[in-house]
Amino acid sequence: MPFSVKDLKLPADKAAQIERALGSDPNVNEALPALQGVCDEAAAEVARLTTGYIIDAVSISNFTRAIALGRAYGYIGPIPKDIAENAKEAKDELTAIAKGDRPNLPKVANAQLTGRAGKWGSGQATPGRMPAMFPDQVAPEPLKPGTDPNLGTL
Repeated sequence: MPFSVKDLKLPADKAAQIERALGSDPNVNEALPALQGVCDEAAAEVARLTTGYIIDAVSISNFTRAIALGRAYGYIGPIPKDIAENAKEAKDELTAIAKGDRPNLPKVANAQLTGRAGKWGSGQATPGRMPAMFPDQVAPEPLKPGTDPNLGTL
């Protein structure tokens, strides 16, 4: 389930204030698209930094909330001290996880980001074409300077 604006647990007036600061009118669009974009960016950052590790959903949500709130409050003025501290702690912890400094975290056997290209309308991701997938095909010889495969030597 994707992280949404409601997961920020902000009062409606504060969410509307941030949405206006981001250039959108919360009175016209109740979905708060600009603030949802901040949430999506934070969720992508958390996913990138935790790829390869098994981390519970509550921790992922907490990391995402801390980063998204830090960014969102940064758009409307000075970030409150507690929000800034939570965002810094979350980023520090995520950086440690990404570097492998948390040996107590179990690793995933086959790590990959979930939002890969090629999933539009299908249940399976489309893998990229890798040379090893076609072992019977030989890569062409690189061109020598001053030659053209259609014209010969120039």
